[in-house]
Amino acid sequence: MQTSPPYLFHLSNAQGLNIDFAPPSLETDGFVHLSASHQVLRTANQWFQKASELKILVLETEALQDRLKWEDSYQKGEEFPHYYGPLPQDSLKAVAVLSRDAQGQWVWPATLSGLQSPLLDAPTEEAGVIEPSLRFREKKLPKNCVLCFFQEVLAKLSSVEGAERHLSLGSEIGATEVVTLPFKGQTLAVCYPGVGGPLAGATLEELIALGCQNFVLCGGAGSLVKEQTLGHLVVVESALRDEGLSHHYRPASERIPVRSELVSRFSKKLSELGVEHTIGPTWTTDALYRETPSRIARRREAGCLTVEMELASLLAVAQFRGAELGALLYCGDDVGSENWDFRDWTSAHTVRERLFWLSAEMLG
Repeated sequence: MQTSPPYLFHLSNAQGLNIDFAPPSLETDGFVHLSASHQVLRTANQWFQKASELKILVLETEALQDRLKWEDSYQKGEEFPHYYGPLPQDSLKAVAVLSRDAQGQWVWPATLSGLQSPLLDAPTEEAGVIEPSLRFREKKLPKNCVLCFFQEVLAKLSSVEGAERHLSLGSEIGATEVVTLPFKGQTLAVCYPGVGGPLAGATLEELIALGCQNFVLCGGAGSLVKEQTLGHLVVVESALRDEGLSHHYRPASERIPVRSELVSRFSKKLSELGVEHTIGPTWTTDALYRETPSRIARRREAGCLTVEMELASLLAVAQFRGAELGALLYCGDDVGSENWDFRDWTSAHTVRERLFWLSAEMLG
């Protein structure tokens, strides 16, 4: 069954400023024809080629749920949304007029460009052609795992008594080793997830297939708040989804949360250990070099304390697979001031090693 995206669309050739909430199809077909974003232009150019004008109504899906059905009425292997009744007026969020290109084809209105992305297509529960469980059939790893971004910390783990280099996960950039080590009566897996949501998400998929279920991410992040000094610790409560991968696992939304009980547990443990910290959201982006001043300002106004490139993706994968994931981030470079300050954050080795062991404590 199709999962609905946050917005659906209705094409109307009603003249002028009129909005027809009960178009003729309601009487002839018994329902109002709707489209998802990726279906709009195909529908417009197939069925409205002769229309003199064409409007697109943006409808909030949540207000349509009582009479909304996805159906393959023409038996062509594709379901379209149908609404069985007059459109609720409170579902209408915007109206725009379509224009034609030089070839006479209807084109998407520039004013609605943010709603056209294929990333807004709702994900399904359908299994992938390449499922991690098909590649990794044996659960070899312990349940608890630290995802660590600090290469200098990872390099030292081989000297920990009882540590074992367990296996390697591979990609075109080379092998990524998984280390297991004893810690306070349990065995921990430790792995470098890789930079960026796609690689980190794939690594997490494979770790889950291999038996890991409880994860703590420890990493550095850009600080959006200039008062947050180098090394300041943030317990992440949610991630703003300004990246791509999470939308293939979870329906579109502004943020993806960390389970509140997990956030509270991390904060309590840190307080018991005398570690100062802040709880708040992070901004996950794919575009390191497009963290512009205006976008940074908007993210800061939305409450984000840090910016990084993986967490929304990792949270989406974990939740899709029924795993649990929380994150501890230390503030590295300053991107919240008028001028960027690198602050030599990648050389804060003491901070980074301490954060790794704190992350292990969170799994105890």
